[in-house]
Amino acid sequence: MNERELYAAFQTGNVEEFINSLKAYDKEVAPAMRAAGYKCKNQAKRTVLFTFGEVTFSRNRWYKGTECRVPVDEKLGLVKNTRYSLELLYQIAELSTNTPYRKVAKIVELMYHLHITKDTVLKAVKLGERLLKEREDYRFFQEDKPVDKIKAKFIYIEGDGVMVKSYDENGSKNLDLAHFVIHTGSRKGKLLDKKEIVSISNRLARDQVLDYLYNHFEISDDTILITNSDGGHGYTPYVFKEIAKALKVKRHEHFWDAYHVNKKLKQFYKSYSQELLDQAFEAIQTHDKKKLRLVLDTTESLVETPEAQEALASLSVQLRRNFQYTKPATLRGLPEVILGIMESQHRKITYRMKKRGMYWSLAGADTMTQMILLSATGELRDLFFGDWREDYERYQALDHLSAGRAKTQAKERDYHWPKSRRMKK
Repeated sequence: MNERELYAAFQTGNVEEFINSLKAYDKEVAPAMRAAGYKCKNQAKRTVLFTFGEVTFSRNRWYKGTECRVPVDEKLGLVKNTRYSLELLYQIAELSTNTPYRKVAKIVELMYHLHITKDTVLKAVKLGERLLKEREDYRFFQEDKPVDKIKAKFIYIEGDGVMVKSYDENGSKNLDLAHFVIHTGSRKGKLLDKKEIVSISNRLARDQVLDYLYNHFEISDDTILITNSDGGHGYTPYVFKEIAKALKVKRHEHFWDAYHVNKKLKQFYKSYSQELLDQAFEAIQTHDKKKLRLVLDTTESLVETPEAQEALASLSVQLRRNFQYTKPATLRGLPEVILGIMESQHRKITYRMKKRGMYWSLAGADTMTQMILLSATGELRDLFFGDWREDYERYQALDHLSAGRAKTQAKERDYHWPKSRRMKK
């Protein structure tokens, strides 16, 4: 048995049945179209790629004055002049969040027997980009709708950068994507109330973090904000203190990420005795600053080269400056905390967007990261088919209200957060 030939035969039968169903639908809607004042003037052929094959079909075109409607196209959700169904474009976009464009084309050809190119994949991603912008506009229309805010004693925020290769008119360069994760703890290895925010702008990402916290969490006197980072640019303790201040959180505990601290110590002390490294770890774990100074002083007496002296000076400055943030949770009177999750959260982005000679434009990197996040939470389909799209179209149809005007009104009313709660520029 040749399974490919059998599949092709079944596919032909399905296509014929599909075409017949479209003809039946055209007849079914005809009375309603006439009652609405439309006249059927002609038929026109159209060829579209669906997930079940390439289909050429004829459908009626109805006119009322200069207005033209094509009920079959409306039923299928087909945009004028496009050759691809929305379902196919969605599935292509979903695949693109996991594999390069050329490989997506190969997968579609293998699974659906449809020939597409990487430009078709790009078309699907561009559609995702447009829908992301429209949904952002739609969000402003929804600002006055009540939200059930999350009540949690502990709110966690972790932040770190993800470096990918980028290009612009000036050539290639490295692009540091700002990545923040918000959650309320963990159960059975799953982060609770998790929200990820990624942006090509660190400042924008931080504003989005504050916006999300203010609009989705109920902050009380008992709320404890726990933050964690490696202390790099854009992720310093000051950044998180500003967020805590804006939210008026009474207790904020910041941690210098233990993974990065341990990594720094191991890298530096690999040329020295294990005993010194163990003493440095013990000083951190017991939060004994005097003992840490003793370890650093002992190390200084063993340094033999200017390069090693410079490396020790750099490490010493970082340890002394951030020592207060290495204090273990138990010594702060906190229960077991869920920290150090950023490396695992990075993977879905790094697996897709790094290495293999990939370079990203700013817009392309922004779109792909947002689609990756939606795919990871199972929300990408809602971006393409969610009820929000019909609501958005209705809002857009209102002559007295546009997305731009809604944004202006939202800013004037300060729906996001009061001026006193905004982060300082």
